[in-house]
Amino acid sequence: MNLPLWPELAALYETPPDLSSCPLYYVHVDERDTSITLGFETSRLPDRPRAEWEGERYDTVRFFVVFTGADELRIAGIATEDPDARDRTVDIVVTDTGRQRVSVTSEKRSITFSASASTVTQIHIYLQGSL
Repeated sequence: MNLPLWPELAALYETPPDLSSCPLYYVHVDERDTSITLGFETSRLPDRPRAEWEGERYDTVRFFVVFTGADELRIAGIATEDPDARDRTVDIVVTDTGRQRVSVTSEKRSITFSASASTVTQIHIYLQGSL
């Protein structure tokens, strides 16, 4: 995986979490803006938490990756609940031309597309379990 450099995650983590290990809980395709937003969460806590999180109780970090200039979208096996969600892979490869080839695949479902750029937005923390 040749991930794009996302300064928002690099500011929090020495090594950003592997997206294949992060539950994907949100997909939004905006055909007007030719963007695709993927929402992930991870229980891997930041190495360098934000100052405003000091003293907060949390066990989950949630963030969105917005891919812009998206095209070549292919979706197969849409379902409201995905029993294969934990057995999926997320691959993002930056091509020689600078485009990002994105694929999220499991045995029965997939979404693939190409994008000109991506950024991480809306990083939130919350308490999912009990500490």
